[in-house]
Amino acid sequence: MVLAKSGFGVVVLGLCLVGAAFTTACGGGGSGDSGSSGGSGKLENVNTQDATPTPDTNRPEVVIEVHDGFFEPEVVTVKAGTKVVWKWVDTKNPHSIMLSGTKSPEQTTGTYERIFDQKGVTYPYQDGVSGAAMIGKIIVE
Repeated sequence: MVLAKSGFGVVVLGLCLVGAAFTTACGGGGSGDSGSSGGSGKLENVNTQDATPTPDTNRPEVVIEVHDGFFEPEVVTVKAGTKVVWKWVDTKNPHSIMLSGTKSPEQTTGTYERIFDQKGVTYPYQDGVSGAAMIGKIIVE
């Protein structure tokens, strides 16, 4: 390595060394692949806004259909840890799920889900739009 004679050359060399140290400390470089622009690749192309959660394939799931005027089935019994999915089917009017003081968004299509972990509890629910005219119950064993 040859150091430049002028003060400017030493400053440039110093900035290059600082830049190299910064790149190494921040995870850049070090992959050994001079053609790669992504470093180690561990966090490459990550977009958290578009990320889809990995489905929990070991968790039991029960689907309750939301229709205009009723839930099908109206009463379900599940084991603790079960995911309950309400699925809107052929609804022309908006409905929501009102359960334990919370209300899902009003919608005419799509799904809404909750996980029921507390054993030995019964959860009555109703449509947040039509109230007691549309009721259901989840019993957790």
